[in-house]
Amino acid sequence: MALVHIPRHMRDATDGEATVEVPGGQLTKVVDALLDAHPPLRAVLMTNGRVRPDISIAINSEMTDNGLLVQVPDDAEVHLVPALGGG
Repeated sequence: MALVHIPRHMRDATDGEATVEVPGGQLTKVVDALLDAHPPLRAVLMTNGRVRPDISIAINSEMTDNGLLVQVPDDAEVHLVPALGGG
């Protein structure tokens, strides 16, 4: 199972869970499994059927370049990385 790390500001949508285990495979299926397990997460993670543009995804500490087509090993750690702002 892939371990998805949930950013603090999204944890209300996962009942406070900091990590969620989902089956590996193509990243689109990992995201679908995550949203199936925690439907409220859809409102903070997705827009128009896509991952929000201000959220990046890292698999085993490497940012994804191929969007949702990249393969996620079953033992991977997946991080949802919100954009940082400030000034």
